[in-house]
Amino acid sequence: MSERTIHNSENSMPVRRLSWSSAIRIACLAGWIAAGAAQAQEAAKPTMELAQVDITKVEPHDIASEVRIAGSLTPIRRSTLAARVASTIVELPVKVGDVVKAGDLLIRFDKMALESTLTVRQASAEAMRAQLELAESVQRRTAALGERGASSEAAQLEAQANVANLQAQIRSKQAEIADAERDLANAEVRAAFDGVIASRPVEQDQTVGLNTELMTIVDLSKMEVDAGVPTSRIPMVSIGQPVELNVEGFPDRTFSGKVTRISPTAVAGSRAVRVFLAIDNDDGILKGGMFTTGILKVDERKNIIALPNSAIRTDQAGSFVLKVQDGVLRRQPVQLGTAWTDRSLVEVSGLEAGEIVVSAPLPALEADMPVVVEGL
Repeated sequence: MSERTIHNSENSMPVRRLSWSSAIRIACLAGWIAAGAAQAQEAAKPTMELAQVDITKVEPHDIASEVRIAGSLTPIRRSTLAARVASTIVELPVKVGDVVKAGDLLIRFDKMALESTLTVRQASAEAMRAQLELAESVQRRTAALGERGASSEAAQLEAQANVANLQAQIRSKQAEIADAERDLANAEVRAAFDGVIASRPVEQDQTVGLNTELMTIVDLSKMEVDAGVPTSRIPMVSIGQPVELNVEGFPDRTFSGKVTRISPTAVAGSRAVRVFLAIDNDDGILKGGMFTTGILKVDERKNIIALPNSAIRTDQAGSFVLKVQDGVLRRQPVQLGTAWTDRSLVEVSGLEAGEIVVSAPLPALEADMPVVVEGL
């Protein structure tokens, strides 16, 4: 198609029209110019260099909320022994720190006075039984005479009352004998369970009164921690939850335990609920009173993807992260889930394992910006 000149009928000025080939050449030239401008603009963007500390590799993790606890160790089983008799200690074979077995002798009291008391009460009871036999014989004779009219009704009633009185006195004597026998048995104090002597405030040859504290024995095979948990976290705590404890004096060892009891009420004047944790101590290295700190894991989640809070960005379209892909930052929308404020982590979905995202708080970074990651 050749160029043609057309005359305008009104002003007779010629109008020149381009051929198709010329139009195509002009369009291509405009496209090349636009593409070159875009490339120039892209080349003008500075390439940002990111360090390893600025990025996070997406990987699934097992995460749990943590409640930090602290408290002192106490033996779960302990017994404070008190004197059940008033007497003198004649044998005291154990000292503080001694290991004892169930049935071992701990204290022996002087038995002479106790044995004498038992003998007197037994003799008194025997004399009372003899009087009862005589009274029963009199009652039978009085009843026989009454049948023949030789004894009055009043005499018969008196004989019956005398027998009943003596029977009641004998029952009282039998109770006194039982008390004396129990006191004699209590003259020897023996261990009720395997344990260790924790305290012993008395000495041999000391005369003690009734209910005097003698010693305390503890079982160290099971220890307990009385810890306070904030009321805001207590709904996440349940019986049987595991806990890892660090004990003062054992910096390189962690002790495992579990929740055994939870108090039904908060401690007065505080916003904490008492939680009791049990720890096995079969080797006996833990002692009562040791200070412990630990972490109680609650709301444990497995195989989830979580990122630092600083990796999450927000705009009008919603939450997103900047993902490093082919040397360029790409905007990747994400959905947020559970947040772990104690770890500054948040659960996200919309990412695949192995992807790399910017986790440093770098507000100057934008989508489509070229980047280079140190070490990649």
